[in-house]
Amino acid sequence: MWLLLALACGAGAPEVHQIRGEAFGTTWTVKWLGDADPAMPDVLAGVLEEVDAGMSTWRPDSEINRVRQTEGPVEVSRDTYEVVVAALTLASVTGGAFDPTVQPLVELWGFHGERRTTLPSEEALANARGLVGVERVKTRSDEGFWVDGGGTALDLSAIAKGHAVDQVSRAVLSRGHENHLVEIGGEVRAAGGGPSGTGWRLGVDAPEEGLEGGEKLAAILTLVDRSLATSGNYRNVYEIDGVTVGHTLDPRTGRPAVNEVRSATVVADDCRSADGWATALMVLGTEGLPLVEASAPIEAMLLVEGAEGITEVSTTGMGRYRNPAP
Repeated sequence: MWLLLALACGAGAPEVHQIRGEAFGTTWTVKWLGDADPAMPDVLAGVLEEVDAGMSTWRPDSEINRVRQTEGPVEVSRDTYEVVVAALTLASVTGGAFDPTVQPLVELWGFHGERRTTLPSEEALANARGLVGVERVKTRSDEGFWVDGGGTALDLSAIAKGHAVDQVSRAVLSRGHENHLVEIGGEVRAAGGGPSGTGWRLGVDAPEEGLEGGEKLAAILTLVDRSLATSGNYRNVYEIDGVTVGHTLDPRTGRPAVNEVRSATVVADDCRSADGWATALMVLGTEGLPLVEASAPIEAMLLVEGAEGITEVSTTGMGRYRNPAP
């Protein structure tokens, strides 16, 4: 989770405007420098509604749920189609550590609907895994945009929020506000140099249970025209039969991911990519860093728990965004 650290403006500096709201079960913030824009609330509400109508797993009438409920191809919006294609591509690159068909497992482990009170049986796990598989999903873009789920349940939650950040940023930019910041549930697009002109400063929360956002920082980053996303397994967790279950699931095993990584932060050109890679790295762990190194211009920072506490393991280029220790 990210704490936005707004720098104070000096005399004569452009005014910083801010709008906050709620969407996708979380909060969002948009800041921009320059003139006031009374139409901005309606513009942003329209963008967020479009994303929600296309990709929400909670809305029965969303495009993604229509794909699940329909046998054969379903015509969807261009945005939904492009996010599905991006998710399938990332699934291939990560060897299945990222998988947009993971919804049956999300439901099985109690992260969509009611929490479980007992661990799922091996039979239930096998049945859920039998419904997972990107090879079933087919897409085509002739005479419209079509997605055939092939009997799977697509879940774009691990990439759609980042896509929403990108879409909101484009909308803000289209209104002439080049210097702005968009944050939705911790996923961020930092455009321009921020109030100081040297970049937007963002704080990475220490991945420790029981802390409020911003209470303790593990790192401070400065971004200019870059996007960022963080995934963690230290807040959305609960216990089943004495076993701690985290919300990050490994599609390859059907079980909650088990590794030493407590949070993964990714910086990329677009927030959709950053969002998806952050989720994938929570599954891959430190073994995923070579994949990131080969996927420039993406950088990643993993906060890893070991015998000496929480330490940082990062790609070689991550240091360019770092500030002195918080």
